[in-house]
Amino acid sequence: MNEACITQIIDAPKNKQTIIPISRGEEKCTPNHSWGPGVRSLYIIHYVIDGSGTFYCGTKKYTVNKGQIFVIFPRTIVKYQADSQNPWHYSWVTFTGDDAKEILSGAGLTLRNPVATLKSRTDALEALRAMPSERTAELSENLKFSARLYDFFSAIIPRESAENTKSAYLTTATRFIKAHFIEDITVDSVASHVGIGRKYLFTIFKELLGTSPKDYITDYRIKRAEEYLLNETLSIGSVAYSVGYRDSLAFSKIFKSKTGLSPSEYREKNRTQ
Repeated sequence: MNEACITQIIDAPKNKQTIIPISRGEEKCTPNHSWGPGVRSLYIIHYVIDGSGTFYCGTKKYTVNKGQIFVIFPRTIVKYQADSQNPWHYSWVTFTGDDAKEILSGAGLTLRNPVATLKSRTDALEALRAMPSERTAELSENLKFSARLYDFFSAIIPRESAENTKSAYLTTATRFIKAHFIEDITVDSVASHVGIGRKYLFTIFKELLGTSPKDYITDYRIKRAEEYLLNETLSIGSVAYSVGYRDSLAFSKIFKSKTGLSPSEYREKNRTQ
C-alpha cells in the first residue's frame, strides 16, 4: 500500500525577530536633568560620551561616568539624573526582541548588574552614530539598523572573555536547547553538551535568567506550541510531537499548567480573537 506524505509549511510569526531596534538618539543634558521614577516597555542602552550622572534601578543607585553604559530593562522602575556640575552627554538606543536579555547577559549586563565600563569606546560610539534615528517602513533600512545594533553589541561584549565564563556557558546552553527542543533532551544532556555539571548549570540559569534549565526548556517548548496551535491543520498530537512531547496527554497537562488553558481551549480562544 502506497502512503502519501503531506507536508505542511508552518510560517514563523512575522513579528518574531531576535533583536528589533526601534529608535536612536543623542543628548547633551542640562544640570540635574532627570527622567523617572517610571518604567519603560523596551530595552534602552545609554552610552555616556562625556560627563556623569546617577542611575537608580529598583532600590540600587549607580554613579555612571564617561565611557560607561547603563541599561534600562522593560517593566523595571528606574530613574536617571544628570550631574549638577558635570552633566552627562549620552547616546542611546531602544530595542526589543526574544534574544535581547541573552545578548545583554553576554556583555555582563543584567538586572543585578545594569552598568558596565567599555573598553572599545570608539567602536561602540561609531556603531551608535551610524544608526538611523527611527525604524521606518523600508525593509532595507531596517536591516541596516539591525546590522548597526549588532555591531554595537559586538563592541560592548568583551573580546577577551574566556569560553568558560557564565555568560558563554549560558549562550551555549540556550542555543543547544533551541536547536534540539523537539528531541528528548534533559537538563543532564544540556549540561553535558556545555561541559559543566548539572548543579552549576542550574546556578548559571538562576543567576542570569532567573529560571531553572528545566523550566527554560519547558517554557521554550510551550512558546513554540502556542505558535503551532494557530495552524489548525495540525492535530494536538502533532503539535505535541513537534515540540518534543511524545505523550499528547502529558503535553496537554503541561500546556495548561503554563498557560491556564488546554491546547484545544487555547486554539479556540485564538480562533475567536
